[in-house]
Amino acid sequence: MESIDTSVCGGCGESSDWPEPNPGEMAFLIGSAVTYLAYGGYVVARRRPRWLPAWLAALATWFTVCKYLICTRCERYGEACDFYYLGRWASRLFERQPDRSLDAAGIIAEGGSVAIMQFAPLLAALGRRRMLLTYVVLLAIGQWAQLSVCCSRCVVYSKDPWKRETCPSYKLAQKIFPPA
Repeated sequence: MESIDTSVCGGCGESSDWPEPNPGEMAFLIGSAVTYLAYGGYVVARRRPRWLPAWLAALATWFTVCKYLICTRCERYGEACDFYYLGRWASRLFERQPDRSLDAAGIIAEGGSVAIMQFAPLLAALGRRRMLLTYVVLLAIGQWAQLSVCCSRCVVYSKDPWKRETCPSYKLAQKIFPPA
């Protein structure tokens, strides 16, 4: 594996002063995501088992296709990034794509897979108040953790223009956590 120069962001030519992720914050971020995904999978399997293959396909798509279409173009590719440390995961699967920015395929793949992963359990839990409430609370905690841990740092440190222009999470985090 080639060594990656972390002093310059991936393809933008500017120095990066992005600090390393906080291990405690990352444990909370990853733990909250694993918890709502595991419970979401349980809800789908229990209430709508026929939906489970689609839900699992969305999960697999998010961990592969989306990492190719998004993470390989990111300035934090190959690093222990704030986005669930997935910059390293992407570098193990795919070559860097520094000359490409996020395009419609990446947005559709990310949006579609996330929609299925998050909304299938929500729909499957309808009619079961406790199950629905539990899932909504876990999902809200997971989304808040993502926005506050990784997306807020992206707003402060990212130099990738496609994030500012295209990423809906970036835009939301920018409104919730405006840079100083």
